[in-house]
Amino acid sequence: MIVKQLLACALLWLLTAILPTEACAQDDASYAGKTITIIIPIGPGGAYDAYARLVQRHIGKQLPGNPAVITRNMPGAGGIIASNYLYSVAPQDGTSLEIITSSFANEHLFGNPQIKYDARKFLAVGRLLDTTSVLFFWHASPIKTLEDMLTKPSTIAISSVNEIPSYRIRAMNMLMGASFKMIPGYPSAQDYVLAVERGETDGGTSTFIGLSQQFSQYIREKKLNILVQFSSERDRAMPDTPTVLELTKDTEAKEIFRQLVSNDEIGRALFTTPNTPAARLRQLRTAFQNMLADPEFRADAQRSQLPLAPESGEEMQTKIADMFNVSSETLAKVRDLSK
Repeated sequence: MIVKQLLACALLWLLTAILPTEACAQDDASYAGKTITIIIPIGPGGAYDAYARLVQRHIGKQLPGNPAVITRNMPGAGGIIASNYLYSVAPQDGTSLEIITSSFANEHLFGNPQIKYDARKFLAVGRLLDTTSVLFFWHASPIKTLEDMLTKPSTIAISSVNEIPSYRIRAMNMLMGASFKMIPGYPSAQDYVLAVERGETDGGTSTFIGLSQQFSQYIREKKLNILVQFSSERDRAMPDTPTVLELTKDTEAKEIFRQLVSNDEIGRALFTTPNTPAARLRQLRTAFQNMLADPEFRADAQRSQLPLAPESGEEMQTKIADMFNVSSETLAKVRDLSK
């Protein structure tokens, strides 16, 4: 009898010791009273901006404590400024997120000197959409056809000379004989189109979703002449537009371009800081999946003309790891394009 009483007392003591600890852990993981900041790596008006604000409107109610959610535009250096900030300056507690630039892993792989982060250490929350970039020209420019594009000199609006779009353009110059001159300093798709309208450049390179979201009428009226898509396979929205891989028969060139377009699978994805606690990361990933299933979120995305092709945070984490499984020979050739 005494033994049973002692065991009961011991069990009661253990429960008393454990329960407050679990309660504290739950309190620590709660977002009550906190504010989540979603960093947008470009200026207002582009697809990154639109998807970030879509998430802002819905993810808070899926998190414990229903935190406030705000957005912050942090343009510059093709998104590198924002990713550097997320990696080493932002709070490492799951309150700082980024609709990260789809090229962030490749920029690391290619040795961009502006990068101060390790792409493998960012923590994926989930993907909203895969993306396909295109090379377009203004209807009044001298570039009308693929032959024109590859044989006539032209100017291309870009954000920075140290980013994946510029490497693709440089590769087309080196491997296909094109004569593109890049004009940097344009923050977003909206600015690329304004540049061609004003005659500052002949064309620009942007995601197709960025163009179709803001300039669908220009595309329908063929004011924007889309000649190439940067992808390994033709996007279903552009079945008649060739991929850059289709423009060459050279095996080595195909391998280089395949690596240069691999970031399209990252697309519009949400990431958080490297040292976010595991409990917070699980909550963020769960909230992301619940948000995707929310009819109000789906309806908002449809009203905003923002298509969805989601993947989980775990799937995205695997994709990032896989991107680093590239041969040293191909990587060396791609890195040469960034010099």
